[in-house]
Amino acid sequence: LCKIGLQERLRVIEFNNGARTIIDLSDPEPRNVFIQRKFEPHFFEIAKVLTPQDGVFFDLGANVGFCSFGLASLKPGVQFHLFEASPKMINLLNQSIELQQDCSFQLTQSCLSDREGHTRFHLSTEQSGQSHVANSGEEGIEVSNLLLDKYCQNHRVAQIDFAKIDLEGHEIPALKGWRQFLGKQQVKALYIEIIPENQARYDYQTIAPLILLESLGYRLFLCKPDDFDRFGIPSKIHTFTDGKLPLSEFKAEEYPPSFATDILALADE
Repeated sequence: LCKIGLQERLRVIEFNNGARTIIDLSDPEPRNVFIQRKFEPHFFEIAKVLTPQDGVFFDLGANVGFCSFGLASLKPGVQFHLFEASPKMINLLNQSIELQQDCSFQLTQSCLSDREGHTRFHLSTEQSGQSHVANSGEEGIEVSNLLLDKYCQNHRVAQIDFAKIDLEGHEIPALKGWRQFLGKQQVKALYIEIIPENQARYDYQTIAPLILLESLGYRLFLCKPDDFDRFGIPSKIHTFTDGKLPLSEFKAEEYPPSFATDILALADE
């Protein structure tokens, strides 16, 4: 319908019972959310428990903003900080932010890194969610780097309640640029995507982000029930201020090198 002109590509959609964002219908993953009218409900079960109503949420690799805008519909009092490298996504995110009249959003275009300067960012023409920091053989646009430690200092962010990290394998440089903040346990919870192929793109071991987080004092948990009993200790119910979650704790070295899932890392309190 888009190709023959009967449907505009950019469209406001609703998902997860009231959340709203703007997507490009030619993009497969957002289009699937439009069709299904839902986006990773399990993520929001975790996020709403770990993010207080007046909390701070960091979205590293925001893409079209499903995580931020989905949480905003549940907890409009949260302060949202979104980070995205793709200029196309920045344009969509700015339009979507205008839909969220009662919420606080700070949007930054950057490549999250552990060094100053610029990075070449490869834009996937087939799926926006697979855009990533370019390898030596890939073309890319030049995007300014950002160290999260410096960002938190400049924006006077004292504590972050929940952070989502989905950087297509470039998590290590982003975490290293946040080492000072993380080392002081000023990020209370991180939800991080671990995909072996993405880590291998930059010659990292699958468990490299987990080892780094563990070295900074974070405890690692399987948080999806389908993952329980694969490794680590048996799951048990953990109680937080805003609810309870079943979690299975494990050590980074126990994580299978070919396993892909989302991991919850919690400050060791």
